[in-house]
Amino acid sequence: MIKVKNILQLILILCLTSSAFGQKGVTTFGIQYKPIIPNTFIGSFEQDFNQNQLTSTVKQKVGHAFSFVVRQGLTKNISFETGLGFTQRNFNLDFAVEDSNYFKQGEVGFIGYEIPVKALVFIRLGESLFMNTALGASFNYFPSDVKVDIPITVGEYFSQEGAYRQKIQGALLADIGFEFRTRKSGYFYLGSSYNLPFTPIVTFAMAYEYQGGDQVAIENIRGSYLTIDFRYYFHEKPRSEQRN
Repeated sequence: MIKVKNILQLILILCLTSSAFGQKGVTTFGIQYKPIIPNTFIGSFEQDFNQNQLTSTVKQKVGHAFSFVVRQGLTKNISFETGLGFTQRNFNLDFAVEDSNYFKQGEVGFIGYEIPVKALVFIRLGESLFMNTALGASFNYFPSDVKVDIPITVGEYFSQEGAYRQKIQGALLADIGFEFRTRKSGYFYLGSSYNLPFTPIVTFAMAYEYQGGDQVAIENIRGSYLTIDFRYYFHEKPRSEQRN
């Protein structure tokens, strides 16, 4: 499994060896869509919650992230980027009780809003093609806790509750991708990104509740994920050209 340390080292090497040209003097606005990809390579794919006869599992499924982005060229090879984004992490829920026929499935989604702050470095590969690397952090806001109840029989049901550990949290961001720039039609970007919260973002309680008692398993969910990034930046001229 690739470690965060290795990702940071790769980005640092690319930054130090870059002879690229960025967007000095250009403020660019764009839109971004990032499907969150379930995988065993990196991210929170599957976690078990077991207590006595209760066996339950939380599995990552496809999620979504949308955002508006603003990029400012600082030097010939470095730009700054921020924006406002919406993220929904989705998970499948599996519940079962040993020595019974009780087995149920459900799903839950985590909604969050984020303000990313990233430094970008460009490596020129051709006349209009650039490689892009970025490193930064984001401020994440989670508006509400989540809860799912799944009935079994009268007086018996499975339950999932998720309580965010803090409403505002932070995460490490790392991107890598390729950007094709046109002279009049804007920039087209395809890449991948990694989002790693600094601490677990939510505490999960998975329960089997019945008349006379309950069985509850509690664990923390980190919420890290890997994405495929699609971006489009609108065409903008450098400020020096806009004044002419």
